[in-house]
Amino acid sequence: MSAADFYHQQAAAERIAAQKENLPQRRQQHERSAERWDEMARSAEETERRTAVNEASRQARAVS
Repeated sequence: MSAADFYHQQAAAERIAAQKENLPQRRQQHERSAERWDEMARSAEETERRTAVNEASRQARAVS
């Protein structure tokens, strides 16, 4: 499981907790937390993408 997958799971868990929450402020807290987890997931996905591009570039240079 990648970091991004973990972050997406945490965001989903926070959304479920928000749906179950009766108190409006706690619900908003869970929703904000889910947004932050989603931001971290996007960042991790971008890092994974850049890592793959860099590795491909290294491999191409090694062959040349």
